Amino acid sequence: MRNILTFVNKIILGLALTVWPAAAQQIDRVELGHLATGATVSFVRAIGGEWGIEISGSAAPRLIQQKPVQIEIMQPGNKHNELAAGYKTIRTASAGIDAVAEIAFGDSVVFHIEDHWKLTGAVISLRRKIEVAGNAQGGFNSSVRLLVDPSVRWSDVNCLAPGALYGDPTCNGERSPGGTLNHAGRRFLMREDILPAPLFALSFNNGSSVSLFDPSPRCESTVEETRLVHDVMVDARFQFGALGACQEDTNSIELGFQFPGATNLYPFGPDASAQPRWIRRFHPMARGVAHNYEVCFRFGIDESFRDLTRNAWRWAWSVLNPAITPIDVEQMRRVLTDHLAAQAATIDGRTAIPFAVAVFDTNQLQWNWTMAAMGFVSKNIECADQLLREGDRDTTLRGQKMRRIGLNIISSMIRALSTIPLQATGYDLATGKPWTGERQEWLAPWLRNATEDMRVLLRAYRREKSLGREHPEWFNWIKAYTDWLILQQREDGSFPRRWKPGSNEVEEPTGTTSYSPVPLLVMMSEETGDGKYKQSAIRAADYIWDNYGVRGLYIGGASDNPNICDKEAGMLSIEAFLSLYDSTREPKWLERAKAAADFTETWIWIWNLPMPVDADDAQLHWKKGVPTVGVQGITARVAGSVDEYLDWSVPSFAKLYLYTRDPHYLDVARVLLHDTKSMVALPGRQYDMKGIGWQQEGWRMGPGGRGRGIGGHRFWLPWVSANHLYGITGLEELDPDLYRQLAEGD
Repeated sequence: MRNILTFVNKIILGLALTVWPAAAQQIDRVELGHLATGATVSFVRAIGGEWGIEISGSAAPRLIQQKPVQIEIMQPGNKHNELAAGYKTIRTASAGIDAVAEIAFGDSVVFHIEDHWKLTGAVISLRRKIEVAGNAQGGFNSSVRLLVDPSVRWSDVNCLAPGALYGDPTCNGERSPGGTLNHAGRRFLMREDILPAPLFALSFNNGSSVSLFDPSPRCESTVEETRLVHDVMVDARFQFGALGACQEDTNSIELGFQFPGATNLYPFGPDASAQPRWIRRFHPMARGVAHNYEVCFRFGIDESFRDLTRNAWRWAWSVLNPAITPIDVEQMRRVLTDHLAAQAATIDGRTAIPFAVAVFDTNQLQWNWTMAAMGFVSKNIECADQLLREGDRDTTLRGQKMRRIGLNIISSMIRALSTIPLQATGYDLATGKPWTGERQEWLAPWLRNATEDMRVLLRAYRREKSLGREHPEWFNWIKAYTDWLILQQREDGSFPRRWKPGSNEVEEPTGTTSYSPVPLLVMMSEETGDGKYKQSAIRAADYIWDNYGVRGLYIGGASDNPNICDKEAGMLSIEAFLSLYDSTREPKWLERAKAAADFTETWIWIWNLPMPVDADDAQLHWKKGVPTVGVQGITARVAGSVDEYLDWSVPSFAKLYLYTRDPHYLDVARVLLHDTKSMVALPGRQYDMKGIGWQQEGWRMGPGGRGRGIGGHRFWLPWVSANHLYGITGLEELDPDLYRQLAEGD
């Protein structure tokens, strides 16, 4: 049994401190304190005399690290060295424990490490500072890693990385950061610049968990570095870390943080290698280099994976405290509707919003400009609905013109897609017939695309009817489709993802998007008084919950990424569950809506990522100094790429607030209302767009491609304006008073 002896207080620099050098034989364990979970955090002296750290004594597996300081050295010629040390001395004070270590590299460099450990509630925090004495060629990085009790196997843990990994790697694709190749290699390494919050967590089978978090991310980098031009780079300007977990051979699982952060990538492509490309970053071994960071470990007990996702995320939110950058909401509404109306095109009496339009100054039309589609990224009927809404608000010639455009878009779509089963979910505006050019699958009879815009049309039908305007052709078209659709539902409650054109024959059988038709079916029951539609909705929603929601993830929202975990799947699941709660008032649907919302909000960036320090702002798509709070990851397959799709869910989170009175949901709604429109071109803030109202579809924040702050293309798609506008108009429709409150930034 280790012998714990009393110690003598000493007064040093005016603070009451107790110092234990590594050579002191009379003490071999010093407590930092007790976590809220019941675990004890101790510094333990090893046989060699140096101090390590141990967290033990609760339901969570024991975590240890005998050598809390790890330094990796890279020398010219890719000579690689790994150094590690325990603390030479530790000293206690009222604020925690200060620990000091020293590591020599050759005869020319010594690393002086000062760590400060603190315990608050269920959280341990580490603040590290490393000073370099001497100079040498090459570079270094440092790490802190905790080792999980060796009885815990890789297969015993589920990992969480917001926007990248939610337990099941098979839903992330093979080559993604959270994908199956990395899982098979027993490693997940996430650079901070691909994550909505710099957070990584382990969930254990017994309901305990540990989360690793950077509470003060800086993430500075350079253009060349973010383009991944070189596998190995040394630069003092690199201020980003990497979080993750790994298990080498039969060793313990390690949970850790590295600074600057390394990562591994699996290239995409038909002939791509099955071996990872390693990207390593270092600071120079030179006197005066700033090398410091802070990380926190949060410990949980009695948490399901869904609980961990919610609790760890809200912890990160409370620490990062994402700032609101207020917009003039009414100005934004007018700019966006004027811009949307201006994009409408009419050919031979048919009117639609083109599929894609360049945001830069060019007279050249995009190759698929005449694609006119429903739902997902084209949302022609939802665009029409926004123009109808504005027409009701504005009785001048401007509003009358918008109303005409909206009505013409709807009638054109119904004429082009008049037969059921649908031939497609869009058409060629140039011909009024099915699209015969490239990418015909984009306009295929997708479940999501059809039901998404038909739900909008049924809502518009209700509103118009309440104003004395009858549109029986709208209702008949929707009902014909829903009557066909419920016959396609399978015994387990799911619907196929898509069908072959004009056929009952299934093209994609997976049921991952079965959340999509639920709100439409609920509304159809309300309109007809026939309960069969709602029963179909219930079966579909139960399928989604039983197969995905209960596990804390949602799949397949992006039609072009089948069976991939993404935010749109969560967004649409919130709507599905809320629609059933509104209809039935059964508490389980509200609980499920909350669970879907807790997943979905973890895709929202709640910190500001700086653009490369040496970037030319004229070449960046996301401009320097523009806050990144509010953008969202897209799918787990492309972690680090972002758009603003989720601002469509402002009304959803506002409704959850009204139902639960949980102020956090109101905070989310506020972020989505204001912080998602930072790159919309406005008067006096046009950026490099060709006019007011433009915004490109997305951007890259993580490394790779053409680098941080550059998008994959520079085109506007109709969903951009439709979603921005519905975040405004849907909130106002839900609760005018709450709309005014949030619009004013309160």
